[in-house]
Amino acid sequence: MASPSVSEWLCEPCKEDGNEIKARTQCYECHELLCEPCSNHHLRSKISKHHHLIELVQFMQKSTSKNDQSSSKPTSTSVNEDELASDFLETVTLTEDTVLYHGAQVAVESTSVTSKQEKRTTSKQADPRRLKASKCLEFSVKRPEDKKGVRVNGVLCVSDKVVVVDNGNNMLKLFDHNGTYLSSTELKDSIWGMTYVRDSMFTTCGVSNTVYLWSVRGQTIVREDVSYHVDHSAYGIHYNGTYYCVLHGFDNAITILDRQGRQVRKVIMKEACGKKFEFGWDIHMDSDTNNIYVPCQYEDGVVCMTVEGQALWFTPLTRIWGITEIQGTLCVVNIFERCLHLITKDGENVRKLLCEEDLGGEPECVCYGHDDRLYVTYDSGDDKHGMISVYSVT
Repeated sequence: MASPSVSEWLCEPCKEDGNEIKARTQCYECHELLCEPCSNHHLRSKISKHHHLIELVQFMQKSTSKNDQSSSKPTSTSVNEDELASDFLETVTLTEDTVLYHGAQVAVESTSVTSKQEKRTTSKQADPRRLKASKCLEFSVKRPEDKKGVRVNGVLCVSDKVVVVDNGNNMLKLFDHNGTYLSSTELKDSIWGMTYVRDSMFTTCGVSNTVYLWSVRGQTIVREDVSYHVDHSAYGIHYNGTYYCVLHGFDNAITILDRQGRQVRKVIMKEACGKKFEFGWDIHMDSDTNNIYVPCQYEDGVVCMTVEGQALWFTPLTRIWGITEIQGTLCVVNIFERCLHLITKDGENVRKLLCEEDLGGEPECVCYGHDDRLYVTYDSGDDKHGMISVYSVT
């Protein structure tokens, strides 16, 4: 059966108002179908004026070509319009030909975004008992021009750059792949959590009740005019391609946002599993199952919950702080034993990946980047605070 034509796709804002208006574009950032008037309004809006709007006809021509090539194969399943629309931006490549409008300050990148299915089939799944980490780099976050002492509260690999939060100097600091300092961006509020979104984009949360979107452009970090409101200040955030999962320490809750920043639900930890993560630091959400993994320092362990808030398992470990995923296995920071532990997604505590002797200090934050390298920061009271240790993982 032939795939749906552009005329069968309707503008979503107009549809919510009860009007059936043909869509002309889809927003690369919002995944929203828009008619021509709504497209113009979208680019005038303060929060979306730098977004990329893509001509649907460009995609339909590509989609029709693919369908024609496979038309000789027998099929009993019709093309689902909703699935086609939702998958559109997962495979599109941004070029000057496909972008209809874009903000004057936004550079168009020729970067394809792979689909979730492709990510699942190509991502590495390693035996956690055989994982090895060897140090390949160590660099200092401290700069001669720093006015105050460094207070590192996070590290993130974005594109081929490394972003470090320095709350001591109220800055986001940017380094290249080799640890060479590039630039700093001043902050108005302290940041406590960061998560990679895609390409050169990442989001942050902190003392303000707001999730902000940032971009690494060349050798600078720029905050975009896109933000999402949450009820309380946040300590950790993770984006799994479908949801933003935001951790609130003081009210012991988790907020789930969709990729447009709309609140899906709020999970109260005490009601969900009877656990507290007061003074917890980080959070992780699985890209396949949407299960949530929460380090609970107060309870001395890691809890796994469904996106609906149902507790699945709890693994006891003393004073757990940061969390990341390494090739299908969870890696958590144990600040009591000064080491990194590997835990399966079923809750099995496998072994230590790096011990105190390997690290040389008390670890605090950890991030496994898409460059297959592990980034580790150190506690503010440790002699190695202000250093970033980088490990290659095999």
